[in-house]
Amino acid sequence: MIRHLHPTDTPALLPFKQRSGPDEAWSLKRALADGRGSFPLFKYSSIALSPRAWQSCWVLTRRASVQALLRAGTRSGPLAWDVSEVYVARRDPDVALMALEQVAFPAGAAGARRIFLRMRSDSELSTEARAAGYRPAYSETVYTAPSSEELRGSLEELTAPNFTPVGPEDSHAAYRLYCAAVPIDVRTRVGQVLEEWESAQEPLGRKSSAFAVREPGTERLEAIVRLAELTGHHYVSWMRTADSALGLETFLAPLRSSTGDKPVAAMVRSYDAGLGEPLRDFGFTKGETYDVMIKTLAVPVTEAMPGFAAVER
Repeated sequence: MIRHLHPTDTPALLPFKQRSGPDEAWSLKRALADGRGSFPLFKYSSIALSPRAWQSCWVLTRRASVQALLRAGTRSGPLAWDVSEVYVARRDPDVALMALEQVAFPAGAAGARRIFLRMRSDSELSTEARAAGYRPAYSETVYTAPSSEELRGSLEELTAPNFTPVGPEDSHAAYRLYCAAVPIDVRTRVGQVLEEWESAQEPLGRKSSAFAVREPGTERLEAIVRLAELTGHHYVSWMRTADSALGLETFLAPLRSSTGDKPVAAMVRSYDAGLGEPLRDFGFTKGETYDVMIKTLAVPVTEAMPGFAAVER
């Protein structure tokens, strides 16, 4: 049975390092950095000795031997969990199936309705993830540009859109934009109500900001652009209505206010793949593609139940 990593597991981590394969889960930060190292022994030895840290670490053991180790916990709210690291002993893929299945128990007990897992489409454990109930919701492709300074020079020649800050008061407008931007089959997996969608957002850290493009004369959002500093990159992400005519220059415009000459990274989702070619024309290089897989813990009601409601006239 899966359980928390404990201080008493420390002696078993060195043998596990010698038997384990590379990390098979990709957090947003690692996907941008394209890092895939071996099991970090010192890191997890320190986590095992820190009661606050090991609350998000889970191990599957057999006769005091560590067979699998996962990092899993909430995303931006209690309704969505995220598996950000998966290390499994080599030549034993069934262990991955067991670990990915069993992490659903603490997630469900904590009130989560979904568990997110980002994997490369060619991952050795993708079959086990599917068998554990994780289904692809959409794919993401990384695009990177080597210099934000060069991009800022190109953007100066373009007309800047009228951006306004995005605040907590815009949460319902942002959710309506999400419903207008994301296909229904993806929303069904990611979250269909405001609370589920907010919980499912990947945190971008304190050095992040959000800008909105509003339709003229209304408070309706046509697009939201987010800018953050992640893994030494200026990371740009966006969400736009399906019928929006806004071009790529709109989504890169916030880079004008960025500081420092850093690489720029963006994730293009499969349901908005039309921006991939413009990014390449703008000097970006196409990188790895990842599948965002989701395990649903809460099953929606499929049958209507008759009832009565009082109506005031």
